[in-house]
Amino acid sequence: MAEAGLILLTLLVGGMCAYIPAELPFLLPFVFNPIVFLGCLLLGFWYQRGLRRLAETPGRVRQGFFWLGLLGTWFVLQTHFEYLAQHMFFLNRAQALMLGMIAPFCAGISWPGAVLAAGAPGWVVAAARRLWRPLRPLTHPLAAMAVFLLSADIWLIPDVHFAAMIDPFLYGVMNLSCLAGGVLFWMVVLDPRPQPPCRFSYLTRAGTGFFVMFPQIAIGAYIALTGRDLFSFYELCGRLFPTISSAHDQMLGGIIEWIPSGMMNVAALIITLNALRLAEMQLDATIEAPKGAKIYEAKWTGR
Repeated sequence: MAEAGLILLTLLVGGMCAYIPAELPFLLPFVFNPIVFLGCLLLGFWYQRGLRRLAETPGRVRQGFFWLGLLGTWFVLQTHFEYLAQHMFFLNRAQALMLGMIAPFCAGISWPGAVLAAGAPGWVVAAARRLWRPLRPLTHPLAAMAVFLLSADIWLIPDVHFAAMIDPFLYGVMNLSCLAGGVLFWMVVLDPRPQPPCRFSYLTRAGTGFFVMFPQIAIGAYIALTGRDLFSFYELCGRLFPTISSAHDQMLGGIIEWIPSGMMNVAALIITLNALRLAEMQLDATIEAPKGAKIYEAKWTGR
């Protein structure tokens, strides 16, 4: 069974990380997390197997987005990049950007549910559906926005951030909660389906993805422009690049929190409105106008 082989590989790498950590290359874990390590392996394997099993598969672009999100998550959590992220605030924010924004955004674009369901064992699919039922209320746009902002921004409270960086368990909770909140939010916003079967309209989803950027901009701007050293952990542990001062490091981290996030929210707005346009075009193609009827009003798309 292929899954058993991946579990054995996870145990092997975990043992190597425990006993010979200094011998491991950059692309193997600095801080071994069996949940992330095995999760990435299984998701990649199930996705590839699902592609082979499905008669109609997603296009190359959507497949590429899936692999980009999965490999990006792997890179920031299960390689030696994590060491860099623990010694520079701006690299820590780059890690958070990947976990909360880029990787979940890629998951939303790829919309991999059907492929993963085809590739995963039946008991995994059934268990996932049972676990999802109590979480379904969180897919309401307001709830998804609240979870997204809370899971990302609570860790930017200076005292909370300091506690997370010195506690390995809390550090893992920080990263996984950021990833989970991002996946929930972007799967709601970037749902490509019309209403129904989607519970909310395209315009509601577009507004959800757009308006959430304003708290992010405010927080990122405050971090970048304040004159106070908010995150003393990096000064105490020793910055990896001594030539970058604490003020410069914090400014770079605030900009990463501020500008790329806002750009991705605008991109989500454009993608959702384009999905609405395509849905209207598909609907128009199925409607036959009565003989002799005239159309006097153009759609919002200008057609």
